[in-house]
Amino acid sequence: MGNIEAHDFAPVRPDERKELNLSRKPTYKQYLKHLNGDVHEACLRELPYSLRDSISLYEIMKVAFNALTELPPELPLRLPHLRHLDLSYNQLEELPCSFGLLFHLQTLLIQHNRLHALPDTFTRLVKLEKVDLSHNSIRELPDDLGEMENLQSLNVAHNKLKHLPLSLGNSSKLKLLLAGKNRLDSPPQSVVDEGSASTVQYLHKQFMAHQDRNPPRPLTPLNEFPRCRSNQLHSPVVSNPHTAHMQYIQEQTHTTNTPMRIKTPLMPPFESSSFDAMELRDRILGLIYGAAVGDVVGLATRWMTADQCQFHYGHCEMLDFDDTVQDQHRIPWRQGDWTSNFDVFMLVLDSLINWAGVVDELDFAKRLSAWNDHGFLELGDTSGILISSTITQVVAERKFTKGPHNAAGTVLQRHRTTENGSIVSDAETESIRSNSSMTSSLDSSCSGPIRVQETSSCLEFGTDNGAVTRAAVLGIPSFHDLAEVEENSVRICRATHADPRCLASCVFVSLLVASMLQGKLSSSNTLSSDVASVIETAKERAESYLSDPKHKERFSQCLKVDSIAGLGAREKEEMSHTFKPVTAAVLALQWNGNFRDFLMQLAMEGGDSNSNCCVGGAIMGLRTGYKRLPAAWIQGLRAKQLTWLNLRINHLLDMMGLP
Repeated sequence: MGNIEAHDFAPVRPDERKELNLSRKPTYKQYLKHLNGDVHEACLRELPYSLRDSISLYEIMKVAFNALTELPPELPLRLPHLRHLDLSYNQLEELPCSFGLLFHLQTLLIQHNRLHALPDTFTRLVKLEKVDLSHNSIRELPDDLGEMENLQSLNVAHNKLKHLPLSLGNSSKLKLLLAGKNRLDSPPQSVVDEGSASTVQYLHKQFMAHQDRNPPRPLTPLNEFPRCRSNQLHSPVVSNPHTAHMQYIQEQTHTTNTPMRIKTPLMPPFESSSFDAMELRDRILGLIYGAAVGDVVGLATRWMTADQCQFHYGHCEMLDFDDTVQDQHRIPWRQGDWTSNFDVFMLVLDSLINWAGVVDELDFAKRLSAWNDHGFLELGDTSGILISSTITQVVAERKFTKGPHNAAGTVLQRHRTTENGSIVSDAETESIRSNSSMTSSLDSSCSGPIRVQETSSCLEFGTDNGAVTRAAVLGIPSFHDLAEVEENSVRICRATHADPRCLASCVFVSLLVASMLQGKLSSSNTLSSDVASVIETAKERAESYLSDPKHKERFSQCLKVDSIAGLGAREKEEMSHTFKPVTAAVLALQWNGNFRDFLMQLAMEGGDSNSNCCVGGAIMGLRTGYKRLPAAWIQGLRAKQLTWLNLRINHLLDMMGLP
C-alpha cells in the first residue's frame, strides 16, 4: 500500500520539473555509421558522474544516439522522479535489476540497443504506459508482462522472440502491440503481420482458452504575423467609389493604386475578391504556413503503418515536433524542419518574387537545380534531399535548366518505352510530346549519378506527387484570372512532370486556391453550397488534360472521397500517387472542424503523409486563416527557417499591395 500511495503523489511542484537532454543529433551519414556500430567520438560512453553522485529532480531524460553500454545500478535512486526515459540508439546489453525502482516511469524508449532480456523487476514499473523495445536481440519476455497495470503500447518488433507472453491477452489496458520481424511461433507470424488488432485478439482468445478471465479493473490567442509594410492595397469598400476619378483609375488600370504599380506587380484588380485586404492577407498567410506546418507534421508519420502511427503518437491530441521519432525516414531532417515538398514550394515563390510576379519555368528549373546541388545555403544546407524519383531523374538531365519541359518529357518517354518493357500508345505518346514540346535534337544524357536519399512510393513512374505539392502557391498570383492561374500551373508542372495526371492534379489544386481567394466560399469554417461549385469548376478544367477514360474515372473518384479513411493513404504501390494529395485537398475543403484535428487525423493515416499534409494543410490553412492556426506548431518551426520564410512572405505581400 505504501508504494501505491507514493505513486499517486506529485514528486515536485510543476515549476520545478526539469528535462535533461544528452541526446545527439547525427547527420544521415553518421546515422548509418551509428547503426553499424561505428559511433562518433563525441558520443557518451557512460552517464555523467554528477548523475550518479547526487539526487536530481529531472522528470525527463534523453540520452539517444550515444554509446552507453551499461546503466549504473544507483540510477533509480539518483533520479527518483523520472517519468520519461529515452535510451534509444545506444549499446546497452542489459538493464540493472534496480531498474524496476523507477516507480514513476511512464515512457521508456530503448529501441536500437543490444538487449538480450529484461530483468524480472521490469514488471514492477506500475506506471509504465509506453515501451519501445524494437531492434534489440531479446529472445524472451517476462511471463507476467501483461499484468503491468498501465501498459498501453508495446513495441517488440525486430527481435528474436519465439513467443509472446500469454498474459498480454488478459491486459485490459494494452491497445497497441507491434511484434513484426521476429521468429514467432505463438502467435503465428502470419497473425502478427496482420497488425496489432489481430495480434491482441489472438492472444486474448488463447488466454481465454486456458484460464478464466480475470474481472476487469476499474477503470489558444490569435497569431500575429510580423508584417513589414510597404505600399498597400485599399479595401474594396472605399469612400465615394463612383467618382469620376475612381472610375477613370479602374477603367485605365483595373487597380486602386496606380502610382506605385511598378512595386506592386501582383496587386489584384478592384473588387477581385470579396475579402477585404486584411482578410485576404490572412488567408494567403494561412495557405503558406498551412503547407509548411503540414509538411512538418506529416513527416512524423511518413511511411508508417496504422499500428506504428498509433504506437508513437496515438496518445497525442497535438503532435509536439520534439517528439518526432528519429529513424531512417526522419533522420535527414532536424526536428521542426520541413522536407523538400515545402522547399520546392518556396523555390516557386522565390522565382515569382525575383521575376516581379512573372511565372517562368526556366528560372524555376535553374533554382531547382541549384537547390538540388547545395540546398538553401542561407539555412545552412549542404544539399537538397529530393523525395520524388521523377524530379531526381529529370533534374539529372544535362539540358534540364535550358529546356525543363523537354527534359521531363524525355525522361517519361524513356521509362515507358524501355525500362517498363512496354510501348506507349500513340495517343499517350502524342500527349506527352505536346505537353513537353520535345525536339529530336534534345540530348538526354545525364550530367551525373542520380542521388536519392528518400524516394516516392508509386508503381508507375512519372505519376508521383512531386509536382502537386507545389501547386497551391501558384493559385496566389493572378488569382482573379483563372485562365492565367491554369497556364502558370501547367508550365511549372511540366518542368518536372509530363504525365497528364500530374497536370490535372496541379491545375485542380491551383484553381481551387484561386477560387477560394476570390471569396467564392461563404465561410472558412462551415460547409456551403458553393463548395460543390468550386470543386466542379476546378475539376472541369483539370479533366481537359486527361484523354484516357480510366484516368478520368479515377480522377473523378478521388474527388468523391468523403472521409479521411477513404483516402487510402497506405494503398500498396500507390501511396505517392499524384491523386492522393488532390483527395486531401478536397477533404480539407469539406472538413467540418479545426486545422489541428484535420492535420492530425490526416497524418495518422501514414503512407506518404508529409505530401498529403502539405497540400491538405495549405487548403485547410487557407480556409482557417493564419491567425487561427495552432500557435504551438508555428512556433515549433525552426527559428532560422521562420525568419527566412517571413522575409519572403513580406516581399510577396508587398508585391500584392497588401497591408
